[in-house]
Amino acid sequence: NATMEKIIQANELTKVYGKANEKQTEALKGISFDIEKGEFIGIMGASGSGKSTLLNILSTLDHPTKGAIRINKLKGDALADFRSREIGFIFQDFNLLENLTASENIAVPLSLQGVKPKIIQQRIKRVAERLSITHILDKYPA
Repeated sequence: NATMEKIIQANELTKVYGKANEKQTEALKGISFDIEKGEFIGIMGASGSGKSTLLNILSTLDHPTKGAIRINKLKGDALADFRSREIGFIFQDFNLLENLTASENIAVPLSLQGVKPKIIQQRIKRVAERLSITHILDKYPA
């Protein structure tokens, strides 16, 4: 069996909220794991168990208090590119922008990546067909 490529390596991740002279909350307590190329990972736990904190650290939006996260040797622009193109979240709340249509909500991350409008429209059409939502593309989240 060939050795799998480790995409993400988490080593002893600890996250503490609050300053040293205040009440502190330890959200993560020495979490270690590897994620290999092609794996799908589910993160489950009770409310307040540190899921969002862990995801924020994995997505590089936050940093651990102790420990290290290694994402396939990425730094600088490559890390920003990884974050914008390779990491996706499915939130328990929809997190849609209320003043934008479904189509416009789909377009936002593509636009932020500098994708040309013509390509954005093609991608919206493709994803809408795949999700069977073409009939609501001009509707607002409400």
